[in-house]
Amino acid sequence: MPDRPVIAEIDARRVQRVLRNLVGNAVEHGTGRPVELTLAANRTAAAITVRDHGIGLDSEEAQHVFDRFWRADPARVRTVGGSGLGLSISLEDARLHGGWLQVWGQPDQGAQFRLTLPLVAGTDLTGSPLPLRPVVVRRRPRSPR
Repeated sequence: MPDRPVIAEIDARRVQRVLRNLVGNAVEHGTGRPVELTLAANRTAAAITVRDHGIGLDSEEAQHVFDRFWRADPARVRTVGGSGLGLSISLEDARLHGGWLQVWGQPDQGAQFRLTLPLVAGTDLTGSPLPLRPVVVRRRPRSPR
């Protein structure tokens, strides 16, 4: 989380719907592993990432994840149901704000969705304050004693 509050001109109802969808999907597809949310802002944009460590997506699936009614594996048992419209509606909500909704995924490494919105309505985005690809924090090896 940023040190200071992030204030943006948004339709709170639509952004809450996007975040509910992203977090719900992360819980469902995360196979019981932790879900991570990260928020950051710069002078022109705010972004939030929702990361799961579940089944992930390959590049072909990532190209279709926002398509209406699309599912990576329609035969997979779903724990919370759904119509297959959530991500397409979320993408439209992001676009109505002049924002972006993007996905990164790797099979068996999980997925990360990034929502980026301009702080001022009507402003064009030029970048995001958060990377789309998750940052892997590697521990430094212990020094010998």
